[in-house]
Amino acid sequence: MILFIFYTFLKKYSNHNWICANLKINIFQKANVQSFLIGVIIILMLLMPMLSNAQKLQLNYKILRNGDAIGWLRLEKNNIGKKTDLLLVSEIKTKIIFPITVNAKESSTFENGKLIYSSQNRKTNGSTNFDKQIRLIANEYEVLENGKTGKLPHLSISSNVLRLYFEEPINIKTVYCENQQCFVNIIKMEDGGYKVKFPNGNCNYYYYNEGVCIKILIIHTFYSAEIILNPLINSYASNK
Repeated sequence: MILFIFYTFLKKYSNHNWICANLKINIFQKANVQSFLIGVIIILMLLMPMLSNAQKLQLNYKILRNGDAIGWLRLEKNNIGKKTDLLLVSEIKTKIIFPITVNAKESSTFENGKLIYSSQNRKTNGSTNFDKQIRLIANEYEVLENGKTGKLPHLSISSNVLRLYFEEPINIKTVYCENQQCFVNIIKMEDGGYKVKFPNGNCNYYYYNEGVCIKILIIHTFYSAEIILNPLINSYASNK
């Protein structure tokens, strides 16, 4: 309806006498103008389904250890049509014997509910100690890790650990762990959280409120930490 009104207005506008008088548009030029307007409308019609489904989400967290803030974590989710881009960026500053700064960046792209790309990069004091990408090429996952390539035996990955930061796994029993290249189980806890135990013995516990992840407990062999949602600096945007 809006496009029809837009077209009717522009058509009337192009036929108006004062336009013809001031711009001296002849019949040939007028036809070109109308063709141009029709082309613009067609492009808008093609883009409207994509734009109407576009959504962007940003969530910010603080990282705590023994009650003290040691870093921050930012999540971003961007939906365009049938494609979803997920991004995690974090920084931790702590001290064991000497000061340590750990920067991490993870991303995943899902299309039609299937993982088509993921990447993980971690740096400690500015030096990269982990760099890995997974790409779906011709229905086969190719892995590039620290300069070496390989293949995954899995034919389809519909959810991974990064996705748990964005969506409550209500009907999901397993997720893929890129770090260890295997699927891990999700266990619903009595306190409402979800436990994910990794093959190396480490565990993550995820807690949600109305579908939003509000807290993650990290239980590592050598340390524990909490990731807490900071609702004051979060944003949600939609073109709907």
